[in-house]
Amino acid sequence: MIPTNNRLVLSGVVSKTPIRKVSPSGISHCQFYLEHISEQIEAELTRQAWCIMPVIVSGQKELSYSIKKGSKVLVSGFISTHTRRNQTSQLVLHADQIKLLGE
Repeated sequence: MIPTNNRLVLSGVVSKTPIRKVSPSGISHCQFYLEHISEQIEAELTRQAWCIMPVIVSGQKELSYSIKKGSKVLVSGFISTHTRRNQTSQLVLHADQIKLLGE
């Protein structure tokens, strides 16, 4: 059997104001975009790594309300593909752990 690991840890800055919603079943959801910039080593060379990753936090109402545009955060969770309205696919990080980092 092939192992089924799906875990991503990413730090960065919240680049847009988070959108907060409550589902019909009463679960709170917070959606935001996380911008990550770093230097990584690949093939013994330094390269710039940059991405903007959509993040969804579900069921953590108290913590999600402390997340604002410009917040520095460390998030971890699993990734899944979401289909946008224009029928394109996008990877989304479903965060189950969030840590606010010093400003």
